[in-house]
Amino acid sequence: MTSLKEKVIIITGASSGIGEATAVHLAELQPFLTLTGRNEDNLGKVAKQCEEVGLPAERILLIKADLNVEEDIKRIVETTIKQFGRIDVLVNNAGYGDFTSFADSKLELFDQMMRVNLRAPFYLCQLCAPYLIQTKGTIVNVSSQAGQRAFPNAMIYAMTKAGLDNFTKSLAMELAKHKVRVNSVLPGMTKTAFQLRAGMPPEAYEKYLESQDEKQPLGGAVAPIDVAKAIKFMASDESSFITGELLFVDGGRHTKPV
Repeated sequence: MTSLKEKVIIITGASSGIGEATAVHLAELQPFLTLTGRNEDNLGKVAKQCEEVGLPAERILLIKADLNVEEDIKRIVETTIKQFGRIDVLVNNAGYGDFTSFADSKLELFDQMMRVNLRAPFYLCQLCAPYLIQTKGTIVNVSSQAGQRAFPNAMIYAMTKAGLDNFTKSLAMELAKHKVRVNSVLPGMTKTAFQLRAGMPPEAYEKYLESQDEKQPLGGAVAPIDVAKAIKFMASDESSFITGELLFVDGGRHTKPV
C-alpha cells in the first residue's frame, strides 16, 4: 500500500468510529491527512493517535466542520488545497442515522439525513473533482449494506445509502475518462457508537450487538479496522483497475434473507 505515501487524503467524520480507525490506519503509510468532523476535541485525540503511529503533526490538518453547512464543505476543500496543494483521495465517511418509523418520520428528519448522507458527499465530490482529475485520484464513499436491503425503522437512512451507491456507480462512469476511480465500501453492523447516536437505547444496542453472531455469517459485529482496511484497499493502487464497485464488509450478511 506504499502508493498512499505522500498522498493528500480527506476523511470526513474522522472524529470517531470508522473515520477514526481509517485515519489511524492510513497514518502508518505517511500520507498527508485532512481530518474533518464536528467534535473538535475528538479530532484532536485522533490526531494524537496518528502521531503515535509515526505521522508527523505537520502532515495532519484538522478542520471542524458541519456537513449541513455549505460554507463548511467549501472550507474543507479550500483549506486542504491551501495547506497541502493537492487532493489525491476523498473518503466520504461522515453519516447520520435515526431509528424512526415511517409514520413518525418528519420531513425535517428526511431533509437532515439527505443533506448529510447524500447531498454533502455529492457536493464534496463536485468540489474535489478538478483536483482529483489532476492527480488521477480516487473517491471512496462509505455506504452501508442497509442501502441494498429493506430495513424497517431505518427507511430514510437506507434510502440515502441506496442513493449513495447509485451515485458511486454513476460518478465512476463519468470520471473514468479522467482515470479517477470511485468506489463504495458497505459495512454491516459495525461496533461503534453510531447506533446509540441514532437513538437506539443502550440495552437494545447490546442485544443487537449480540445478535450479529447469528445475523452476520462470519459471526459478530464488524470491527472498524476491518472497514478501514477495505477503504485503504480501494484508495490505493492495489485496486487500480476497480471502479464503480460496491464492496461489502459485513461478514456476508448481504447474502442472507432479511
